[in-house]
Amino acid sequence: MSKVQKIWLWVFVAMFVVPEILFYFTPLSILSFLNNFSETNIKSPIYYVVGQQFFTDHIGYLLLAMGIEWFGILGLLIMSIKFKKKILIIGLAILLLWFSAIFGIVNMLSHMELVM
Repeated sequence: MSKVQKIWLWVFVAMFVVPEILFYFTPLSILSFLNNFSETNIKSPIYYVVGQQFFTDHIGYLLLAMGIEWFGILGLLIMSIKFKKKILIIGLAILLLWFSAIFGIVNMLSHMELVM
């Protein structure tokens, strides 16, 4: 890998990891799905700073954070395809599909809230 490719790799990793550490999108969505969409006892670190209702009050920030994470996963998937890492391609494709479903549901719910 060239130096430019390594830099882009770290940019895409940061685009995925930083929002995931701060907001726990993937683990919270999986736990919520497994618990029949009831509340989980896990709180992400950002809730200690801004409060638990922040994303329900400001849906645009939630969509922005999820969009950044989605583009990070997409960039990692494209780089994995370029370097022919089959196991990583499968894992990232599954994660991208899962995250696209979450993003779509949140986006649909946000538009329903605006209409009502």
